[in-house]
Amino acid sequence: MIGFGLNDYNIALIGRPNVGKSTLFNRLIGRKKAIVSTIPGTTRDRINGEIDINDEKIIVTDVGGFSEDQLDEFSDHIREQIEFSLNNCDLIIMITDGNDGIAPTDKKVAQIVRNSNKKSILVVNKIDNSNKEQFVNEFYELGFNEIIGISAYHNLNIDLLIDKILAELPSKSKNELNQISTQIRLSIVGRPNTGKSTLFNKLHGSKRSITSNIPGTTRDSIDYDIVVSNQSYNIVDTPGIRRRGKIDNFIEKVSVNKAIDYISDSDVSILLIDTLEPATNQDAQIIKTVLHSTDGIIVAINKSDLIKSRNLNHEDIEKKVREEFKFLKDAPLIFISGLKGIKITDLINLCNQIYKKSKIIHDENELNNFIMSKVAQNLPKNKPGQTLHIYGIKQHQIYPNVFEFTVNNPNYVHFSYKRYIENVIREKFDYKGVIIKLFFRSRRKK
Repeated sequence: MIGFGLNDYNIALIGRPNVGKSTLFNRLIGRKKAIVSTIPGTTRDRINGEIDINDEKIIVTDVGGFSEDQLDEFSDHIREQIEFSLNNCDLIIMITDGNDGIAPTDKKVAQIVRNSNKKSILVVNKIDNSNKEQFVNEFYELGFNEIIGISAYHNLNIDLLIDKILAELPSKSKNELNQISTQIRLSIVGRPNTGKSTLFNKLHGSKRSITSNIPGTTRDSIDYDIVVSNQSYNIVDTPGIRRRGKIDNFIEKVSVNKAIDYISDSDVSILLIDTLEPATNQDAQIIKTVLHSTDGIIVAINKSDLIKSRNLNHEDIEKKVREEFKFLKDAPLIFISGLKGIKITDLINLCNQIYKKSKIIHDENELNNFIMSKVAQNLPKNKPGQTLHIYGIKQHQIYPNVFEFTVNNPNYVHFSYKRYIENVIREKFDYKGVIIKLFFRSRRKK
């Protein structure tokens, strides 16, 4: 059974568009996770980050800008996200713009916050000098007991805000939290409109990520913790990655770069491919990105519930994917439906298997003896004056899917011989779904 993550505290950042919610979010968590721009409505999905203060884990949620008069096809969805955040948080931080004063929408948002009966703090942002401090007092009209003026951009009064957050958070017993194993980080990747957000919502168990049939709906990479059978996962829904030549605006370019960062941080990437378009050039580009970034990969053919109605069959689709993407021959392939929940449990089990395989540390002597015997059986073909000598192999202790070879000159290693070594390792050990990375280093001179 898939459920919510087990976290100590949750606080929600809410306010109308362009008051600085994402800037404050990034300031609180200490890194640029939310995309910041001056375009109202940039943040559409809820985005989570965490901060640790005094050994307390606090989950911060940046929600979409609330605008009653926003004539945008996503407005209803954004309001749903806000309502969900308010219902599932311990503290609400409402953010306003000190330069603008009280806007009509601020009054509507304030009313929603008060009606939630949750503890709350009103933040007046963009108070970046002493002359503006007087602007804070007018915001008492919104009916909040706790008000603080800050500048998220200039890092002014952020420490004071954190102190107020700690003072307002309710007491929780540590016994409320279960002991769970090491968290597995998963990323859902693919081209736009393959159903990534629908799968994410099914895994998460709620309508967390906004879905639509408009490519590019998900701009931010959003993540959430879930627990399945006492195993904790952090799952990231990344934006659809288009070919670089097709990326035509700054926000999309930033979101794609962040998606790649998330893929690099993940233990296993779930590559989502559309049943109706199972092998495209765009998929190939994404696969290359994944293979250079993450530690494990699963090919998930989504929308399998449509196969029968479209007179397709599983064998033909798998054959097409395998033939077009021969570099995925070591990746497991599974047919799923994020919408209908078909084989979601099997997908999670595959993630667990790949993660465990990628963390196995082999006996160093056994590994060296086996590899060197295979090298002796098939010596590298050398060019004149470029004789390759392999002296030994070492498995990385922190990243066990990384194998480091000591050689006389890394430039003498031909890509075909690298492929031979990888195949040898895969023949000896079960690395189905694990991305093996080989590094060749010169032996240090004494």
